Amino acid sequence: MSTTSSTAGLEPRRTEAVSGLFDALLDFSRSVRARGSDWATLTDDLSRGDLVTLGVVGVHGAIRPGHIAAKLGVDPSVVSRQLAGLHRLELVERGTDPADRRAELISLTAAGHERLREARRTMCAALGERLDHWDVDQVVQATAVVEDLGRRLHEPLTRPHPTTHAAVKERP
Repeated sequence: MSTTSSTAGLEPRRTEAVSGLFDALLDFSRSVRARGSDWATLTDDLSRGDLVTLGVVGVHGAIRPGHIAAKLGVDPSVVSRQLAGLHRLELVERGTDPADRRAELISLTAAGHERLREARRTMCAALGERLDHWDVDQVVQATAVVEDLGRRLHEPLTRPHPTTHAAVKERP
């Protein structure tokens, strides 16, 4: 049996598996959004979006507002409004970019770092409770899979998109 014919038999199975993964990712995304109630327990004055924006600033240190918007995949006006509120709450500070004195850099204040640490502790506790039936190795394995998937989803496609969606199964 040639290599071509043996791999050709796997293609429908792979297509079905990828379709199943796609469905699982859609469900996963919905589940993450539905857990917005977890965020609500964290604070009365910050939205989930505010906390996510704080997280981006926390990861990147001093960062331009436009870069925050790009990382979040939102319009810069959304980030501008969030930053105004976060600045009023003294969670972020505005500075000047030394590389380009016309540009603004955003960084966390000490209070911003503390709010972000507390939010992370609370969210990780909620996630840990939901995964208490997994052992540590399963958590580590899931982390590796999700990290790899995230990296690969950021990569550009190497082949042109198929012109038909016939291979994608319809969800019931």
